[in-house]
This record gives sequence, C-alpha cells and structure tokens, in this order.
Amino acid sequence: MGFSKGSFIITMPKSWVEKHNLKKGDTISIEEGSNELVFYAGEKEIKKKEKFISINTKNKNLDRIKAEIVSAYLNNYNTIEIFSETLEDDAPIIKGVLRNLSGMEIIEQTGKRIVAKDLIDVSSISIQSIIRRMDVITRSMIDDTIMCIQGKCNPKSISHRDTDVNRLYYLGFRVIKNAIEDPAVMNKLKTNLWNLFNDKVVLARIEEIADRQKRVSRLIAEAEFKDSTLKEFKELYEEIKEKYNNVMKAYYTNDKEIAYDIEVTNRNLINRCDEFIKKISEEICLYCIQMVEKKDSKDSTILTRKVVIFAAKIAEYTKATVTFIKHIARTVLNMD
Repeated sequence: MGFSKGSFIITMPKSWVEKHNLKKGDTISIEEGSNELVFYAGEKEIKKKEKFISINTKNKNLDRIKAEIVSAYLNNYNTIEIFSETLEDDAPIIKGVLRNLSGMEIIEQTGKRIVAKDLIDVSSISIQSIIRRMDVITRSMIDDTIMCIQGKCNPKSISHRDTDVNRLYYLGFRVIKNAIEDPAVMNKLKTNLWNLFNDKVVLARIEEIADRQKRVSRLIAEAEFKDSTLKEFKELYEEIKEKYNNVMKAYYTNDKEIAYDIEVTNRNLINRCDEFIKKISEEICLYCIQMVEKKDSKDSTILTRKVVIFAAKIAEYTKATVTFIKHIARTVLNMD
C-alpha cells in the first residue's frame, strides 16, 4: 500500500497494512516531528500541549491589562494567570473582562492572583454557527436602531447586545486561529485556508456593523432632530436593513448576483448619507439666522452646534455600516 503526491511516494509495509486491516481509500494520519514522520492507521486525535501565560499588572493601567488578557485569549492560551498588588481594587474589572471571553472560567483567586482556565474545546465549534449567532443579534440591533429613530427603544439594550457580539467575535477569531495553526482541526471543521480567511472577514464586518448600531442608537436618542428629519433617516435605515439582510443571505447561499447588486448600489446609499448631513446643516444655518434676527443667538448656537455634531457622527457611523455591508458582498464575490 502506498501514498503518493507528484513524484513523492511512500510504500507502507504489507504486514503493517494487514495488521490494521487497511484498504484503498482508508485514512492514514501523519504526525510531524523535528526530523521524523509518524504514521497512524485511521484518524488520530493528537492532544495539543496546553498554553499558559502569566500577566503581571505592575505599572500598567486597566486598559493595558484588558488588552493583554484579550490578546492572550485570542492567541489560544488555555490558562491565564493575572498577578496584581492592588487586586482588591482591580478584581471587578479583571473579572468583567474574563466573563466576556467565552469559555474562560475563574478557577482560583487569592489576595493577589486570579487564574482563569479555558473550558471550551474550540476544535469542535462550528465557525458558521458563531457567524449565524452574531448575525441574529446584529439584525435585532438594526431593528431596534430603527425603533430608536422613532423614539421607541432604550439604547442601553442595544449596547448590551453589542457586548454579546464582541464575545462571539473573540470566540470565532480563536476558532479560526486554532484551525489555521492545526491542519487536523481544519480538516475536522471541513474547511480550508481561503474559507477561513473569508469567514474572518465576515466575522469582523458583522462585529463592526453591530458596534455602529450601538453608537447610532445612542446618538439618535440624545439628538433633537425634527420629525421630518427623523422620518427621512428612518427610510434610509430601512433600506440599510434590507441591504444587510440580503448580503447575509448572499453569504450563506454564495449568491453572486445579490452580492453584485449590493456592490453596484452601494454608492447610492453613501450619497443618501451625505445628503442627510447636508440637509440638517442647511436647516441649522437657517435656524441660526432666525435666532440672530431675534437677538436670541447665545443658547441657540450651543443647541445647534450639538445637533450638527450629532448629525455628523450619525452620518459617519451610518456610512461605515453601509461600507461594511459592501465588504461582506465583496467577500462573497471572492468565495469559491
């Protein structure tokens, strides 16, 4: 029995083949050492060595500590140990960071030390299931952003769901990195490097779209726009919602026609966002002129400046959402 690829041929000993009842088409696993190859009959579950990291918080602010913990998680460290001389004060924030990392559980805590261990086998998690869960949450966030435009929602509920999307994104990133580093995991997930790359792009874009819904909903709740402006913005957002739903349908079904349509019509939505900020600016300028004529410009200037800033930020985040939808469409066009 032999294995060949191009001019490279390996012939297995007949006695070994008969001993393991191997026949043509059966799987043979290969484990690579420093200067040797080890062959196994059938599929071999190779236990990976667990990775451990210790993080010392001395002379580091909480943002740096958070970044190091998340980085360790994304780099597939199974056990994360955090030392802190001020753990009594830092513990609530550190625990909050760990709680937002799927699978990480605190297994030990002392006066100066917290140890968290990963209890999830990332090699058995479907990337597609993570993407679908992120998608479902993001759809609900877009729906509620539209409700916020109508003054019928609480932006805090959207913010909480953004945290859920972030947690899933970190997990998805970890699964993809693990699969790239371990061909056995890649085979188990029935994927390849190109698909993993495309999945990583889609994961990132959905996370960014969810993040923009959090920001838009918060600003809309505080802005003091006219009813006519809100009505126009709602119509724009309804169209964005349809585009997002369509691009995810294209991704799941590998529908190139839908992706091409989104790519071609993307500029129209960007122009609509620009028109939105232009219209608000013109309305504010007119309002300022009227206030000056009434000699009541001081308070109105502060108010209108706030509205302009909010409108500009809302337009920026909305345009970003449209752009990320386009990026998903382009990813679909690059899929096999």
